[in-house]
Amino acid sequence: MSPDAATPVARTNADALARLLTQVEQRLGERVEELTAAGRSVDSLGDPDELAERMVAVLPSVHPLDTALGPFYDTTGLVGWLGVSRQALADRVRRGTLLACRTADGHLLYPLFQFARSGEVRAGIAEAVQVLLRAGVDGWTVGTWLTTPSAAFGGDSAVDHLVVHRQSRAAVARVVAAATADARRWAT
Repeated sequence: MSPDAATPVARTNADALARLLTQVEQRLGERVEELTAAGRSVDSLGDPDELAERMVAVLPSVHPLDTALGPFYDTTGLVGWLGVSRQALADRVRRGTLLACRTADGHLLYPLFQFARSGEVRAGIAEAVQVLLRAGVDGWTVGTWLTTPSAAFGGDSAVDHLVVHRQSRAAVARVVAAATADARRWAT
């Protein structure tokens, strides 16, 4: 297929990949210059394949539920992106301030939709997660609730409602109220 015949999504992905690779090459070059200036050899970075694996590990992983809830970060990727420890993530999951979905083989996946660009959990998400988890449901159910269009949000999902309304106090209150009402129904 010629480049002109590529789908708009394929062209967009190709453009995004080109920009990403340019940035990676630029930043990697800058870091190598810093290391060289500090008297360190590029060889000190270790095996190139292992280094590439570590770099890729911070990217969201692909999962069969990506269409509904994804993409996801796995624990290694999220630790790398946020710059926190595994224990800190586990604590946030335990407190219900971070949504995690446990796979059948016991791994945790963290839906990307819950994060702002800064890495902070979007206002309203953590509150809804806490309320819904208290109803005894799992992370997959909570994630589905957050991403399913609802009459409570004028046909938008809770996440879309928060984004469209820039996580305003009113939008957060509306999402938390809907989560509370549904959690009550689920608990009975």
